[in-house]
Amino acid sequence: MMSSCIVYLVHRIIMTLLYVVFIMFFITSCEAKLQIPKDVNITAIFAFGDSIVDQGNNNNLLTLAKCNYLPYGKDFMGGKPTGRFSNAKTPADMLVEDFGIKKLMPAYLDPNLNVEDLKTGVSFASGASGFDLLTSITAAALPLSVQLALFQQYIWKMKGLIGEEETNNIVKKSLYIVVAGSDDLCNTYYMLKIPRKIQYNVDSYTNLMVDGASNFVNDLYNMGARRIWIFGLPPIGCLPSQRMRAGGLLKICVGEYNRAALMTNAKLASKIDSLSGKLPQSELLYINIYDPLLDLIVNRDKYGFEEAKSGCCEGRNQFLLCSNSTGTCENDAKYLFWDGYHLTEKGYRYTTSCVFLSTKLESYSNLSMKFHFFKLCSFLVLSISLPFCYAISIPPNESIPAVFVFGDSIVDTGNNNGLKTIAKVNYPPYGRDFMGGIPTGRFSNGKVPSDFLVEELGIKELLPAYLDPTLQAQDLITGVNFASGGAGYDPLTSEIAKVISLDGQLILFKEYIVKLTAIVGEDRKNEILANSLFMIVTGSNDITNTYFGLAIRRSSYDVSSYADLLVNSASSFVQDLYGLGAHRIGVFGIPPIGCLPSQRTLKGGEERKCVDYLNQAAQLFNSKLAAYLSSSGNKLPNSRLVYIDIYDLPLDVINNPQKYGFKYSDKGCCGTGKIEVAELCTYTCSSDSDYVFWDSFHLTEKAYKLLAHEILVQHLSGFF
Repeated sequence: MMSSCIVYLVHRIIMTLLYVVFIMFFITSCEAKLQIPKDVNITAIFAFGDSIVDQGNNNNLLTLAKCNYLPYGKDFMGGKPTGRFSNAKTPADMLVEDFGIKKLMPAYLDPNLNVEDLKTGVSFASGASGFDLLTSITAAALPLSVQLALFQQYIWKMKGLIGEEETNNIVKKSLYIVVAGSDDLCNTYYMLKIPRKIQYNVDSYTNLMVDGASNFVNDLYNMGARRIWIFGLPPIGCLPSQRMRAGGLLKICVGEYNRAALMTNAKLASKIDSLSGKLPQSELLYINIYDPLLDLIVNRDKYGFEEAKSGCCEGRNQFLLCSNSTGTCENDAKYLFWDGYHLTEKGYRYTTSCVFLSTKLESYSNLSMKFHFFKLCSFLVLSISLPFCYAISIPPNESIPAVFVFGDSIVDTGNNNGLKTIAKVNYPPYGRDFMGGIPTGRFSNGKVPSDFLVEELGIKELLPAYLDPTLQAQDLITGVNFASGGAGYDPLTSEIAKVISLDGQLILFKEYIVKLTAIVGEDRKNEILANSLFMIVTGSNDITNTYFGLAIRRSSYDVSSYADLLVNSASSFVQDLYGLGAHRIGVFGIPPIGCLPSQRTLKGGEERKCVDYLNQAAQLFNSKLAAYLSSSGNKLPNSRLVYIDIYDLPLDVINNPQKYGFKYSDKGCCGTGKIEVAELCTYTCSSDSDYVFWDSFHLTEKAYKLLAHEILVQHLSGFF
């Protein structure tokens, strides 16, 4: 696994050298403007929508949704607040600058506009507007219909100033951007609730939004516009304002809101594609903003940000905007968000760079061009700072609505907390690096693989335990965790540890299905189960604790027949899951358990070497499990059964810790690191990032993150 990663890194270095001229060209274009084909003439850009591209149109409205006061604009030219919803420039400014048109896009209602401003494009956008008319009315903002009326007024005005022919030419050849929808979901549907949430479910409300967008595009086209970019919604559940409202004490991303955004985006993209074929000479393009922004949020450190959960200024009114008495952070360059809704100038620059500056424009005729998006910004990031080997991507037209996890302590996120067992860790120092330093029952210093899987897939930040008493309906829809620390394939393993067996976890899953059906209905339930990922992570306890720790199993089985017992149990569990609607099932092998610090101490002699017979037993089980899954896929129609190897990479990390940024791999951070686990873990090392292991059995968050990423990189394609 890692040899391919090394080859990739070498290849990346070579490709970087070969393409250095190209990269320098791209960087130059980032600093100046987009390179547009000679036969494509864009001399003006017009913006419609909400606060993302409102340049000051709300300044004189009787609305709370305006920001023509400090600290807004504190980093703008001269430290002047202009009505832009950020500390400085917005995407509208960056777009006209990148196209080489002008430095700033003015608001149409700016009283200081001149003819040149009008000829090169203006913004009609109004903060807090939306595709739903009620959104604008509630916020006392300019509805999209009024923005269109202002654009019609603009056309009449220009005909009087420069003549009809030149005006028609500007209208026809300009680029139009439409940015709206976030306020519809965040404010009108989820915050106000009445009347929209009573009138519509999420599916029908997103239809209302998309119909509104479609009508707007049609109207804009009928007024002469041809080149129209319609922006999708961002991951609104990860906005600081929504985390604060519905993200709980930990302020996690709100999965329900993100799913609504994704549903809207899917429908919007389809609608735009349909309209393209119906509107002659139109050049309509759906812009995906969800993925670039989610990547910035999830991997903030990769882009030079330190904070992505809260804004630099803390808003206090209903829109969570900053007031003129609001304090701000010391260094907004460290913050992705400026306030509860909007990004900092730096955040907008990174986002627009990935969307606009990685856009390749190809001319096909005098008036036609196609826009092909490719992840060049990701290439540049990888060339400069490479935390991982590859990027995570889901095939087009595929989705993973939820993740469900079964197994043991490697992935348990708190199901054991209420059990009468010693196999639980809902106390310090466990969780010391978790959000807020809270022990949650995760067997590590921070997050565990189940969290990283859902995070990297963009579903949500954490995978909650099914038995978490604070669990909400929205958590159920995107997946939960049934794993129980100390469990195994062998029923005796769970019985001895007094934890939830796999059979018990299956019973809980059946209970879950009943709840899910009540929330989303039978059809949606079936769709969620069929397309979700199901992960099974267990087996280590069977070999280390039950087989080699107790004599009862060794008296009845040799290693090979005991491995057969475990594989048969895994087989039954997989078939049971399939029978309940699961199609995409990943079954993890066993890691090199002979190299666990506890096993080195107990069975590795004075030198605490890796215990060969334990590793050999793990490898034997893995080979049998892989063979079973390979032969069983065809027997279960429409199933995707994937064997997931977690032996090779962990072994390489243990044998070569420095290669992966660790110092210690033969002991844990907790206690002496040689034997302590659970209640014996009473004190810790000063720097757990130096350690592969957290305690004598479980890895640190840093090591788990590496492992989880590689799992997705190597195995995700097998589920499609």
